[in-house]
Amino acid sequence: MRRSAALLFTVPALLSGQTAAMDGGRLEPAWFGPGVTFQSTKALGFQWLKPGLDLRQRSIRLKAWEPAAWVLGKRALKDQAFLQRVEDALPGHLEKGLRRGLKGSLPVSQASGDLHLVARVVDAVGQADDYMSMGAVVLSFDLKLVDGDTGELLGAFHDTFEGTNPEAVPVRFGRWCEDLGRTLGGFAASPVAPSAARPEAPKPVQAAPPPPAFDLEGALRRIEGLKRDGLLSEEEYQTLKKKAADRAK
Repeated sequence: MRRSAALLFTVPALLSGQTAAMDGGRLEPAWFGPGVTFQSTKALGFQWLKPGLDLRQRSIRLKAWEPAAWVLGKRALKDQAFLQRVEDALPGHLEKGLRRGLKGSLPVSQASGDLHLVARVVDAVGQADDYMSMGAVVLSFDLKLVDGDTGELLGAFHDTFEGTNPEAVPVRFGRWCEDLGRTLGGFAASPVAPSAARPEAPKPVQAAPPPPAFDLEGALRRIEGLKRDGLLSEEEYQTLKKKAADRAK
């Protein structure tokens, strides 16, 4: 009983420790909801997509960004100043990048859509005023795609960018959003049936060969032979000769 009770408290603690290690503790799974197992990807950082996801005939509504979460604790003034400098540009880069990546496969709007895309900044690191120790700027963010009617989580994304100057981070975020659009667009395309993937070329219609020319001389020889052999009466002989002549005309 004591060992079971100890395990009951130890296992959640271990899992919590593993979660905290993701992206240096900047990834907070509780914001996304239960049942999410993140995978590390090259294009989108940490990613999860609902198995069997189907986005055909859906549309995306871009919700207003949530306030910064500061999951590692409130940062210094330089960090907050960096966020204030770039945060107004993030929604625009999200919309433009998403549209470029989707290429019309999903409608995107700030006013309507049955899919809701929610975003927030979770951490930011700015540069010091001293040029000798300015360092890099860092921005960490979360995005989640939810069903607007049921609230069901359909996709979860988290990533962290580093840059040498504040202006580079929103531009890089826009390229990231383009990759996100390409990923989501793949779930909005209709599957192509095998027969429709490569339609068969119509077979050429071959004209029927022309009938051979009528051999009048040969026909007359055969008729003469039949008459000599006594197989035709005079009347039958004349009738066949006339038919042969009419056919040759």
